[in-house]
Amino acid sequence: MPSPPTRREFFATSSTSLSAAWLASLAPLIAAAQACARDALVSGAPFTTFTEREGADFEALAARIIPTDDTPGAREAGSVYFADQALRTFLSELLPIVREGLARLSERAATEGAPFAELPETAQDALVGAVEREAPQFFFIARSLTVLGLVTNPEYGGNRNEVGWQLVGFESLHAYQPPFGYYDRNEHGVNA
Repeated sequence: MPSPPTRREFFATSSTSLSAAWLASLAPLIAAAQACARDALVSGAPFTTFTEREGADFEALAARIIPTDDTPGAREAGSVYFADQALRTFLSELLPIVREGLARLSERAATEGAPFAELPETAQDALVGAVEREAPQFFFIARSLTVLGLVTNPEYGGNRNEVGWQLVGFESLHAYQPPFGYYDRNEHGVNA
């Protein structure tokens, strides 16, 4: 049996040209949702879109998609807050699919005797696998929201303490400088 992919492999295979183009077209809306998510996270406000149960279950689902191991995962990054805001704003048309998927997850968890978020991780993994096969559209949306919440700019809600950036090796250098050479050579006495 092959070993599961590493986080880097997961991120590498999850990003495609189509996904990048879709995300680029939504950049202004993503920024607005991130700002709302940041405010909710900082103030400790309840969810604005998810019910308390949906929020707990989505957070548990996100934690199974990008689990905590020797590095922080989606739970530590606060991905659920980004998802909550995105589904209220620029991805509101996807909310019925997510709600239906969470309801299906909740129904399956009830047969195990507890809400999804309260089940042991092994039981959660089994249910996630079943829902992924039965509702691939829901799982794709949930996975996308989880990843976005993990790597978003921390000032906008997700990626708490820049844990997502640390996972992918992104350095937040906000003092961008042009390369020495072409257009500033005369300024520094360098001849062409």
